Amino acid sequence: MSFPASKSPMKKVQKHRARGQLKGFKPQLTSLVDVMTILLIYLLKSFSAEGEIITVSNDLILPESSAQKRPELRVVLTVNNKYILVENKKVADVQEILTSDELIIPGLEQWLKIRREATERIGEHSTNTKFKGEITIQGDKRIHFNLIKKIMYTCGQQGYNNFSLAVQKKGE
Repeated sequence: MSFPASKSPMKKVQKHRARGQLKGFKPQLTSLVDVMTILLIYLLKSFSAEGEIITVSNDLILPESSAQKRPELRVVLTVNNKYILVENKKVADVQEILTSDELIIPGLEQWLKIRREATERIGEHSTNTKFKGEITIQGDKRIHFNLIKKIMYTCGQQGYNNFSLAVQKKGE
């Protein structure tokens, strides 16, 4: 599309600019603030704080449950067919525990004791942190019941009496 030299769009802009009628583009600050507020609210609403609180190890198959309660942030104890891990640190070997007649698991007991004492020391200086004795046990559904019994007994002896067993919701 071609325009005669006198009617080209650029000529009109130059004429208006020369007369002072056409100024640079100035966006309205109020409109920009409104748009940013709407975007911020949308992003905050779409962000899920209820995401996975517990990361399930690839070699674990959690038991299924119809429980509706969401997991809470706690000390996580993971049991697979080889090791017992607390906060992803190996504390005991499963085969040694299963062959032992003792109910107490020494490595687990030591780790839980250190963690409890540290939490209690922090609680002395802070009103926000108190030792609640909460622990989540995340175990493969194929592990032996005696192993779970020994783990729960050891946790209970160290003051971790509020157990939660991590399960997978049916259908997920």
